[in-house]
Amino acid sequence: MKKIFISLVSLLVFTSCILHEYRFTSINYNNNKISIKANLVEEQKENSPLDYIYIYDKRSNATEHHKIKILSPTIKIVSNGKEYVITPNSETIKVYKQGVVITDDFKAYIGKVQLDDGTIIDIPPLSFKKTVYVEKYSVISDTINAGRKAKKIFSGTVEDYKKQKK
Repeated sequence: MKKIFISLVSLLVFTSCILHEYRFTSINYNNNKISIKANLVEEQKENSPLDYIYIYDKRSNATEHHKIKILSPTIKIVSNGKEYVITPNSETIKVYKQGVVITDDFKAYIGKVQLDDGTIIDIPPLSFKKTVYVEKYSVISDTINAGRKAKKIFSGTVEDYKKQKK
């Protein structure tokens, strides 16, 4: 019985989980009215392809959603020397569902978008890099620190993370 208890306590103390969350992040654009996000099909897999690019109006909140209309009939994406033409769907540019598989850094040419208040924003060509956010979870420390559940280990480009791990 004592061995089982010691084994169980050891398992809880020494067991931890590291979570990797990958996404593409625009490295050359910042705007106070819109946010642009690029998510992967499976966010916890490094080589997962780009799922979609989403343009979000920063005025939106839980009770009021502000819509965005992409004015360009097509979006051009360039990755590894190849050009892809994507048809946008309102606020979302669904890349993977249109048969395009992008797993490396890329450029997106979105063009103009219109906010629901009539404001038109011309988005310059965007450069996206794959980034990773890494957290460590521990059964014991997460239980003790109930208000703060995980420890941030890293947040940055995948390239920088691989250099740090060496």
